[in-house]
Amino acid sequence: MRRLLDGAQTIPDACSAALSRTCQEPSLTTDFGLARGIDTQAFGQPGQRTFRLRIVGADGETASMWLEKEQLQALSLALKQMMGQLEYNGDPPAAHVGDFPVTAEHDFRVGRMGMGFSPSDRTVVLYLYEVGLEDDDEPTLRVHITQEHCASLGAQLDEIIAGGRPLCPLCGLAVDAGGHACVRSNGHSKQPIPKEETDEDES
Repeated sequence: MRRLLDGAQTIPDACSAALSRTCQEPSLTTDFGLARGIDTQAFGQPGQRTFRLRIVGADGETASMWLEKEQLQALSLALKQMMGQLEYNGDPPAAHVGDFPVTAEHDFRVGRMGMGFSPSDRTVVLYLYEVGLEDDDEPTLRVHITQEHCASLGAQLDEIIAGGRPLCPLCGLAVDAGGHACVRSNGHSKQPIPKEETDEDES
């Protein structure tokens, strides 16, 4: 069973409106089998970061999957929900992909993702769709991930997401270093949002 991710359900292809589909051969899914390793990376400063999911397949194939932050957050949420349903409670091992090449064999920007579960080997199945694919197209890449690898990936995603820009407690949008035009204050205030008071501050 496969479901798409967006927050919890669908990650839309942010560029699909700007793309026109040309005549091409039907896309074939690359099957990585059971991943040897999977991790994620962030490049750049908060607010201008680029994110990459690195995967090493069963036969040593490598893939670099480029994601938006919203997709990273959706993947993190979906993994939490999946691991909760599987009642996994082990300590996440360290993420490891070995000596990953500078240029992966498969390298593309992800438009959509899907997640499923394989009861035969109790692995999580991740489906990745390249930007520009239609809704009824097959995924560009499919990979099975052990529950241990899912736990380590989830922990790494949480760390990367937490390393981004802080969120405004009023409107929930990201706050830049130079201030924040909060929509809850009609966009007039660009002052940094003050820290919330604690019981110690009030005493």
